[in-house]
Amino acid sequence: MDKLLVTGGTQRPDAARLGEGRRYSSAHLIMLDFESGSLRELKSVTEGNENYPDVLPNITFTSCTLEGGKLYLCTETEVFVYRYPEMELLNSASYGFFQNCHHVAPVGGYIAVVSTGLDLIVFLDRETLQPVRFFNSLGMDPWHRFSPDVDYRKVHSTKPHESHPNFVFFLDGEPWVTRFNQKDAVCLTDMSQRIDIGLERVHDGHVVADCIYFTTVDGRIVCADGASRRVKTVYDLNEIGGEGVPLGWCRGLLIEGNVAYVGFTRIRQTVVKENVKWLLSYIGRKNNLPSRIVKYDLAARRILGEVEMPRGKLDAIYSIVRA
Repeated sequence: MDKLLVTGGTQRPDAARLGEGRRYSSAHLIMLDFESGSLRELKSVTEGNENYPDVLPNITFTSCTLEGGKLYLCTETEVFVYRYPEMELLNSASYGFFQNCHHVAPVGGYIAVVSTGLDLIVFLDRETLQPVRFFNSLGMDPWHRFSPDVDYRKVHSTKPHESHPNFVFFLDGEPWVTRFNQKDAVCLTDMSQRIDIGLERVHDGHVVADCIYFTTVDGRIVCADGASRRVKTVYDLNEIGGEGVPLGWCRGLLIEGNVAYVGFTRIRQTVVKENVKWLLSYIGRKNNLPSRIVKYDLAARRILGEVEMPRGKLDAIYSIVRA
């Protein structure tokens, strides 16, 4: 069975006018049977609490990690650890420095949380989920711009971000993070080690054999060599059945051999114009493809299938994980 775990959120009907940090009303983790297209909800968060802004909280499940029978799942302000597949909650945590969190993953002896809104990567103790270490994604003092005494969970948005880190991964025994604004990935313990991806703004960061795979928001998969830290292959998905229209906001990737499952989120209006310059070439063309997951054969450069996400349920897609 071709089963996947998919995380994301439901967009509010009036999201376009609400502004950053207010657009998503509920978080959803679904089990997708890709062959049949059927979906089953495993977890959801439909209401805010003390860990969110009091009015119009932004609620979505961002990028998760499944490892060792545990599912590490986060919203923008909370982290959860579940026993999988039972989905028994083992632990959870929320801190004032969790703002617009994009990813949670076990990294070495820790659990790493990417607090995108503060340009932070926070290492938590695996057992207690207490904070152990803070990294600024630009190598600066973690609190050079923000204060450890402020509860940023109550702040809708801290944009513009200096770096916008969004995905952490482990390479050669060291933690790395993908940086959206810098279009690269850097080693957190030695920022002289860098993978220059370029092209467009970057998401993901999956180590598979000797490659690290990234997505760019305009619809490309980038394979960088793990040894040389250099880009060696770029798969432009726009050239594989793109039909001259924007594919969507490309984020969420699962690589299995030559097969790639890729998440595309329906393009929405945004006040951060800098993030969508790549769309300018599509002005005047249809650009409202639905949020969906597309399965590609990268070697043959062809589409193997796709499943549209139900509108009003999973409008934004963050991660795709083998179930």
